[in-house]
Amino acid sequence: DIAGGTASGRPVKAVQVGGPLGAYFPPALFDTPFDYEAFAARDGLIGHAGITVFDDTVDMMAMAKFAFSFCAIESCGKCTPCRIGSTRGVETLDKVAAGIRPQENLDLVADLCETMKFGSLCALGGFTPYPVMSAINHFPEDFRPRQAMEAAE
Repeated sequence: DIAGGTASGRPVKAVQVGGPLGAYFPPALFDTPFDYEAFAARDGLIGHAGITVFDDTVDMMAMAKFAFSFCAIESCGKCTPCRIGSTRGVETLDKVAAGIRPQENLDLVADLCETMKFGSLCALGGFTPYPVMSAINHFPEDFRPRQAMEAAE
């Protein structure tokens, strides 16, 4: 209802607050107070406070992969978690999409995100896990192997 809905007129699937490294919030979390503590309590961040709205056609695995790709491109290369972790994150999500041990690879992504969050030297690597893990946690249906999704359609 706020701002007239999505540009496409389709239902809202998620909002991302704080730029490309902000967490994705589903409609169930839209009542989150807009303050740092409330967002942190829900594994989000406000960042620069920009809000991006996604309709129900968005592929959240593609968005998680975008976060890793963004980090890989923007990384200065100084620390291993950011430099290597972001590249491995893209590769690992590609394996999930291809149906190669999907649960094992999603567990690997979670471990990788934990390492990036606490082992990176700056916020780029440390914040990349926010969009990745929020997409996985809030939209698990988008993290099925692509063959299974195509067969279901």
